[in-house]
Amino acid sequence: MSQNKNYSLAKSKVPELLTRLIKKGDEVWGPMAGENGDNFFGQLSSEKELAGDYINGYLGAKRFVFPQIEEMFNYKKSKSGLELSQPVEMPRAVIWGIRSCDMSAVNYFDSFFGKGTKSGPDWKSGDPLPDPLYEARRNRAVFITIGCNVAGPKCFCVCTDSGPFLAQGFDIQLTDLGDRYFVEVGSPKGEEFINEFKEYFTPAQEGDQHARRTLENESEKTFQQPISFFAKAMRRMDQGHLKPEFWQKVADYCIGCGGCIYVCPMCSCFDVDDKALGENEGMRYRSWDTCDFAGFTREVSGHNPRATRADRRKRWFYHKVSMDYLEKNPVIGCVGCGRCVIACPGGIDMPTVIRWMRKTDSENPKP
Repeated sequence: MSQNKNYSLAKSKVPELLTRLIKKGDEVWGPMAGENGDNFFGQLSSEKELAGDYINGYLGAKRFVFPQIEEMFNYKKSKSGLELSQPVEMPRAVIWGIRSCDMSAVNYFDSFFGKGTKSGPDWKSGDPLPDPLYEARRNRAVFITIGCNVAGPKCFCVCTDSGPFLAQGFDIQLTDLGDRYFVEVGSPKGEEFINEFKEYFTPAQEGDQHARRTLENESEKTFQQPISFFAKAMRRMDQGHLKPEFWQKVADYCIGCGGCIYVCPMCSCFDVDDKALGENEGMRYRSWDTCDFAGFTREVSGHNPRATRADRRKRWFYHKVSMDYLEKNPVIGCVGCGRCVIACPGGIDMPTVIRWMRKTDSENPKP
C-alpha cells in the first residue's frame, strides 16, 4: 500500500474515521455549521458536527499554526530567581477539509516563521531562525485539504495560483467524486496517516484521477471574481504610476477597522505583551496586530513613518501585490480567499482596488 500515492475513501466511512480520531485524543478541526447559514472552522467534539459542502468562513487555517493570542511562556519570581515555564505539549491536530487557499497561506507561513531552517550548531549569522512555537504547532498538524468543485461567489484563488486544487503543499488532498473521495498524498506525514488508518482507504478506482482533473478544469469556469495580479496592476504599482492621490481615494473609503487584515490568512503582523497573573508571576504572549493601525509603526520618539491612513493602505497593498515582495517571498501576498470582499464595510477589498490600479487613468474610481 505504501507504494500507491492515490487512494479512495468512501464518504460513508468518514464519520467512523473522525470518531476514532476524537476518541484517540487527537484534536479534530473541521467546517461546522453556524447559526445563520454560515460556516466556520472549529474543533469537533463529535463527527455529527462536521458540515457538508461549505464556503470558507471568516477565519482561516492560520489560527492552527499562528493563534490570535498565543502564550509564549509563563514566568514566576521565587527566592531562587526567575522561573520560566514553557507551554505544555499539544496532541496531534487533524485539520479536516480546509480549502486550497488556506493551505497555501499556511505554506507561506512556513517561510515567514522559518520552518525547516537551520538551528543549533548548523545555524550561521544571517540565516533565519525557526520560531519554536510555530514549529510545534505546524509539526503536530495533519492538513487534509478538499478541492473546490465549485468556486464561492467571492473567491478568486484561480488568479493567485492557490486553488481551486493544489499540485503540492498538502499532506492529503481530497476530491469529492460523489459517493467517495479521490485521495492524493502529498507528504510523508500524509502517507503515515493513511497507513495508520489503512482500513478506511482503498486503491483509487480506474478513472478517478481523470475525473479529478476534469473537475478542476470545470471548477475554474465557475469563478465570478476574475482579476489579474501579475499584469497591469503590479506594473503600475512598481513603476510608480500610483500617485498619492490614488491612495487618498482608497483611504477615503476606509474606516480603519482592520477587518480585512484580521480575516486575511496571509497577514502575519503581531505584537508581544506581558500580562500579570499575580504579584510574582505573569505571562508573555503574542497577539495579532495590524499595520492598518497608527500605533503599529509609531516609534518611541513619537514619530510615525506611516502617520496617515493613506500611507498605511498603500503599505498593505504594496506588501500584497508588488513585485518587490514577490521576489522576497515564495508567493504573492494574497491567496484569493475572498474574505476581504465580505469583511470590508468600505468596499475597498482586494479585487476592487486591483481594478482601480488597472484603471488609474480614470478620474474618479468608484468601488
